Amino acid sequence: MPKFGISIYCISRKICSGEITAIEAYEKLCDWGAEGVELVPFGFNIAEHPELIDQFKEAVARRGVPITNYSLNGNFLLISDEEFDAEIARAKRHIDAAAKLSIPTFRMDSAAFRRPITENTIENFQKEVPAIVKAYQILCDYAKQYGMTILMENHGFHANGADRVRQIMKMVDRDNFGHQLDVGNYTCVDDIPEIAVKKMIPFAKTVHMKDFYIRPEHRNPGDSAQFDCENSWFRSMGGSYLRGSILAQGDIDIWDVTRTIKRSGFDGYIYLEYEGMEECEYGTRVSFANMKRIWDEV
Repeated sequence: MPKFGISIYCISRKICSGEITAIEAYEKLCDWGAEGVELVPFGFNIAEHPELIDQFKEAVARRGVPITNYSLNGNFLLISDEEFDAEIARAKRHIDAAAKLSIPTFRMDSAAFRRPITENTIENFQKEVPAIVKAYQILCDYAKQYGMTILMENHGFHANGADRVRQIMKMVDRDNFGHQLDVGNYTCVDDIPEIAVKKMIPFAKTVHMKDFYIRPEHRNPGDSAQFDCENSWFRSMGGSYLRGSILAQGDIDIWDVTRTIKRSGFDGYIYLEYEGMEECEYGTRVSFANMKRIWDEV
């Protein structure tokens, strides 16, 4: 039986605005029934402010809800050797900080989210996949001292798509490497989530449950930008319009996806990752309730 968690990213806009602290955000997720919390350092940074580590430890001891995943953005492509080494060093600092909170899994990005769409070709991917694999191998070897697993999420428009992610999974060849399967993000590269999840659930160590509104290219909804994933529509690789929604209110068949995950025997953490336009606390609470309800329904 999996455990149902919530990513702090769901309400990170309130942390970034200064409306609440990261500790207060963690407390809210506990109040809403999270069995585990994913930390995403937007609006706070435990690697640069180690006092936050003690504050989180105190909060976890008080509430009894573990912090079970750490998610860090990053980029290892189209950079110099010196920049690559600096990015590795930055990731290691965050791994060290996460280890002090006994976090078992660490999701690391490999390709910049805002990389120009025209550069995200399969030809470029095949040229650059060795750098992605090298980065993950280095980080897996480093994280092994902590008993920590490094995760790759299907994120953005380059290191995404079931076939590309599967290739990386096979090439890294480390026993502490796995997939953070984001149900919604496969739409960014026009993969069909209901099919991609069937392909990739065997590699999944954790799951992000996310829903999108999806509109074809000829139905421009307005208020769109290429990369803005919050408060507006953005574009997929193929030109479709996407916008985050409350889970089960968008166009992804969350029932079908959930059934696939359930039938696979997956027993890790399933995290809600809400990024819709609704007030974020409301959107998170409704999405989380839907996530648990649909699990029981299928």
